[in-house]
Amino acid sequence: MMCGGDGVHLTGVADIMGRKFGSSKLPYNEMKTWVGSISMFVAGFFISTGMVCFYSALGYFELDWGCAIHRVALVSLVATVVESLPISNLIDDNISVPLASMLAAYFTFTY
Repeated sequence: MMCGGDGVHLTGVADIMGRKFGSSKLPYNEMKTWVGSISMFVAGFFISTGMVCFYSALGYFELDWGCAIHRVALVSLVATVVESLPISNLIDDNISVPLASMLAAYFTFTY
């Protein structure tokens, strides 16, 4: 999610799209835009789906793709929401987003 959606400052999809096309700010965080958050969700979803597909094709696990796509979308949504929160002064999103993604994936895919 971090690599695909948020990436490194000034090179991530969310940052690029948000700066270029985002004029409407999130109501709870004036530093983030709707376009940037939607871009993070979409890019993160596609990168994560690709990774799941890759590891599934290698035989590491078998998936019911109908459920897997919904689960990846949920993990992407959790990561996007965590990234959009105005908590950067408490915890860097380079830490909070991967942790939230791992926890969401763990609970989503194992239960």
